[in-house]
Amino acid sequence: MNTLEKNQSRIEYLDLLRVLACFMVLFIHAGDPFLFDGTTNTFNPYTSFLVAFLRPSVPLFIMISAVLLLPIKQTRTEFIKRRFKRVGIPFLVWSILYVFLPIPSKIIFGGPTNLFTDSGMNVYLYNLMMIPINFTGSNVHFWFIYTILGLYLTMPILSPWIKQAELSDIKYFLILWVITLFFPYIKIWFPQILGECDWNDFGMLFYFGGYLGYVILAYYLHHHNKMSFKKSFSIGIIAFAIGLAFTYQGFLYDCNRFLEALHQGNEDWKILELCIGNLTPNVVLMTVGVYLMFQKLSLSNNASKWVTTLSKRSYGIFLVHYILNLWIAPIIASNLSINEGIEQLLVTLIVFTIANVIVWLLSYIPKSRYIIG
Repeated sequence: MNTLEKNQSRIEYLDLLRVLACFMVLFIHAGDPFLFDGTTNTFNPYTSFLVAFLRPSVPLFIMISAVLLLPIKQTRTEFIKRRFKRVGIPFLVWSILYVFLPIPSKIIFGGPTNLFTDSGMNVYLYNLMMIPINFTGSNVHFWFIYTILGLYLTMPILSPWIKQAELSDIKYFLILWVITLFFPYIKIWFPQILGECDWNDFGMLFYFGGYLGYVILAYYLHHHNKMSFKKSFSIGIIAFAIGLAFTYQGFLYDCNRFLEALHQGNEDWKILELCIGNLTPNVVLMTVGVYLMFQKLSLSNNASKWVTTLSKRSYGIFLVHYILNLWIAPIIASNLSINEGIEQLLVTLIVFTIANVIVWLLSYIPKSRYIIG
């Protein structure tokens, strides 16, 4: 028996959401060669739409973890040790591997600049040194793992509160969190609000912002969504559609702003991140929509077994997929002349399938949990 076949109690809809979120992440990354044409300085319309459509992927991963882990059932030390073994060690293993794995071309998006960036350090040494601190060009796709590991550190502190919190207490936190979601837009006109200034970055609602809100939101929806399947699904579709409309239109607006800046000699990719940010009201609305659509869904026994198997492999698939994507996506992009959206989907299906097979084979290695989670 391999390490992915051990019997565990499962929550069916969370398995389904985990597979969906994993596929969405792969789908996003598959679009890297298709999104922007540097020769004509144009954005592909199909890939641009998919950029917006697939935004709930990372928030869904965080929400799934929150439902499964809160309230925690071990001591603080046991909990942190178990989570870092399950997530942290495979993350470290693959971060090191990605430093040395051959890639067809330089990865564009790296980590933030720092003291060592321009010091002429050997790129391998630099990327290895930065692993415990931040992502770099070699493991850029792991950016949100740092956030998830940080959330694990908060859960032993959060758990006693959420266990005894009244529903009104949870709503109180979520209301304040929702207010912070508008800050990315408000700060366009008012860069420093609610107490921030040049010598203080921590405003009045700082402690209610960030990805912790998704943790509380997931707990709330899991335990307090009493709607029927039909009502939950219907509200989910509406929420997703409204959120998608704002996200897509906002992204198109940001694409135009980027092109204007590029025309003026300023290649500022950060411009593209404003309206598709995970901590914006429109992306949260999309994420809630997906969650509600799938929360009350029931699967047949055969479908449930298939989904459970893929769910157990999902973290491993995520860890493995990026190197496959770096090699396969350019080949598809340069050799096929069909709709770019279809090409992006084809890359996703190929990468997902190969990564799934690799994880299945690796699962037979002793102690493979330290490699594929």
